[in-house]
Amino acid sequence: MDPVRTLETGIASGVVTVLVDEPGGGSSTIQTSAADFEAAERGVAIGRRFIPWHRVRRYGWDLPPKEFAEEYRVSARVRLVIDDVHGAAEEYTVSADGFETSSFAVTMLLEDVVDTARGTVMVRRIGIPWHHVREYERILADAPTDGNAPPARPDA
Repeated sequence: MDPVRTLETGIASGVVTVLVDEPGGGSSTIQTSAADFEAAERGVAIGRRFIPWHRVRRYGWDLPPKEFAEEYRVSARVRLVIDDVHGAAEEYTVSADGFETSSFAVTMLLEDVVDTARGTVMVRRIGIPWHHVREYERILADAPTDGNAPPARPDA
């Protein structure tokens, strides 16, 4: 099983998947119930087992599906750049409402359309330890883009 695919495609609700760097290279996944998982100041606890942050690449779990709105509402966003399993940059843009920082990790909510007939989306919460975060940028809802950039100054 590819550990990255497991986190990207999701797993059963209530099950946490932790991607762990192994000594000597490579990585492995650990799956546990949400009740047996805790992210703490120095690492993650999985039942009675503790794994320090320097070995944790990411962790995630599925949340119950939710309905999506017909119209897209403009809200603040966050662009997050992290290291993937191979050390290359991986970029996400998520709603600012679904992005949190803590002293040990950042978490984001990823939404994927699952059932267009029912209008539901699958939501996954992904946690990334700070040592795998390259940068993040808050993008305001009314920030100018190429399409609505402010006019040039007349005195310039």
